[in-house]
Amino acid sequence: MKHALKKYFIPHEGNNYHPHILHTKRAFFYGGVFLVMKVVVIVFTLFLPSYVFVMPDVLQEQQDKILELTNGIRAREGLPALKPQTKLTASSELKADDMAQKSYFEHESPDGRRLADWLDDVGYIYKVAGENLAMGFTDAEDLVDAWVESPTHYANLIDKEYTEFGIGTKAGVFDKTPTVYVAQHFGLPREPEIGQQEIPAVLSSSIFGEDNTSSTTADEILHTIETSNFADIILSATDTLYTGAGFETTQKQVLPLAVYQKEASHVTWKELEVNKIQLTVRAYIVGAFETAVVYVKGYPIELFRSEQPYIYQGQTTIFETKDELFKVALMPTISIKTQTGEIIQDTIEWNYVPVISVTPLERYTHSKSMLSSFMSIFDVSRNIYLGFIIFFSIALLLKIFIQIRKQHYHVIGQTLLLIGMLVVLFKV
Repeated sequence: MKHALKKYFIPHEGNNYHPHILHTKRAFFYGGVFLVMKVVVIVFTLFLPSYVFVMPDVLQEQQDKILELTNGIRAREGLPALKPQTKLTASSELKADDMAQKSYFEHESPDGRRLADWLDDVGYIYKVAGENLAMGFTDAEDLVDAWVESPTHYANLIDKEYTEFGIGTKAGVFDKTPTVYVAQHFGLPREPEIGQQEIPAVLSSSIFGEDNTSSTTADEILHTIETSNFADIILSATDTLYTGAGFETTQKQVLPLAVYQKEASHVTWKELEVNKIQLTVRAYIVGAFETAVVYVKGYPIELFRSEQPYIYQGQTTIFETKDELFKVALMPTISIKTQTGEIIQDTIEWNYVPVISVTPLERYTHSKSMLSSFMSIFDVSRNIYLGFIIFFSIALLLKIFIQIRKQHYHVIGQTLLLIGMLVVLFKV
């Protein structure tokens, strides 16, 4: 037994300082075995059923990671971390579940419920509150990166007023394709004063940025604008008034002279080439304003008056594939600067939102990041590679230093290649 160990592992005069374990044929054999192991792991992940990726434990782990990444972004901007809040978590879960149950992707549900309703349902009393939405994500980092690229989503992530947040995810179907819906709620709590009615102050609800909640309907404002001179339509209130982002005040306010009609507006995308997409915007805006810009992810599209009344259009070309653009689906946003300096923000709908299927490579990488704590196959394979990295490193050091004057350079080279391959397989 000792003779065999010495023959195979220890360089000495009897084996010409060439341990048999490092022979060329064996090196090729080891390399083949290690590659087959990696192929088995990859094939295993490719045939995993889709429901594995949306198990409650998996989604909960991703939710925790989204919260962690959000606070990481705030730390980078020198802002205090947000605290997880159970009521905001509950409200965001209600919103995500509602989108999944009814197969829609918007701030306003088909039955007209918005952020304020979800917060009311869980009894969250707030001074300011906001919402980010997403659809179709398979990895927390991809999702948060997409929010960072979108100016209005990013504004919610780094808003200085928020102190608390919660996250909700839910598996569902959109356009007959399985997907995951995400809702992230932010808030600054407010304690009601004794004897006073509690009314929320600001709703910064956003697949984008702000959610317009108004006690005066858009149709009423449109009718006033269309039948009056602009000089005569300065509207004010002395008690409760909701403007722009649902801002409630007891001071006199001037309603914006521009009214955006979401129902008549949309963004159309068209593939010109494999990595070239044309974006066309058509927005219905009544009234006077300085500028109007639509943001698709980080791409601004300035709007200009068309020949049709109240219709403003814009177009740009971006160099992305459809899969890159909709990898994490976010609604475009429109930002209108009025002549009084007020900023009106709202979403503007896509003409069609595709749900992107992940590639085999993405499925494997997401399996490693999302399922490694639930499936031992990833840790087992990594530990095997790590063990053999250590083993062959020791064998190579013995080969070199036991008799430094007696070397076989092809053995040293092939062993280094084998160790290098093991390192790559360990990391991949």
